[in-house]
Amino acid sequence: MTAQETQADARPAPGISTFTFGVSGHRDTLEGDSPELQKQIRTVFDRFRLAYPDASFELLTPLAEGADRLAAEAALHAEIRIVVPLPMAQAEYERDFTTMESLAEFRRLLAAAASVFEVSSDKTNVRADQYAAVGDYIARRSNVLVLLWDGQDNLKVGGTAWVRKRRDYWIDLSKTTGSAPAPFGYAGTIHIVTPRRATTARPKIEIIGELPSPARSQVDDRSRL
Repeated sequence: MTAQETQADARPAPGISTFTFGVSGHRDTLEGDSPELQKQIRTVFDRFRLAYPDASFELLTPLAEGADRLAAEAALHAEIRIVVPLPMAQAEYERDFTTMESLAEFRRLLAAAASVFEVSSDKTNVRADQYAAVGDYIARRSNVLVLLWDGQDNLKVGGTAWVRKRRDYWIDLSKTTGSAPAPFGYAGTIHIVTPRRATTARPKIEIIGELPSPARSQVDDRSRL
């Protein structure tokens, strides 16, 4: 899998290491839950920013509907750069946004991105594989992966549960190959319990996963696996 960057600006200053958040989650989040979900996302951002005060921060998000955009909005509010890995060419990707409101929101957030690039898979003509390639890219490249979901595995390739499994794969591989993203390594996988429109279940929105202590001042040079 390769990624070709098509736009790049707003880069961190030379000598400043970049800490990368990634996001995956449900597309059918409930509109009424958006404020609370964004609050929880900002909590995750804030705790890691306090823990790594000398880093520059970015968020990988393909800006799909739902969780991706909630995280993007929270990142922009926190002045964190958003970086957009697209599963396919923009014009083709936009076919998935079936309302004018969704398309306008996507384009607004895309215009605010610091970088946009297309991630390609070995089967570029198969849409599911293109989406899976983006999920795998985010699972592999993120120092911290934020998952907004209800914990239910629907066995869908490229879905949130699948991305979580790919995350586990890359973490396990890094323990023998040292391939974790430098310089911060794999610093966490954080779950934010997220209700969805597709089910009647209403789980409590909460963070599951270990956040760094607010008192921590800076990272040491050990890999975090």
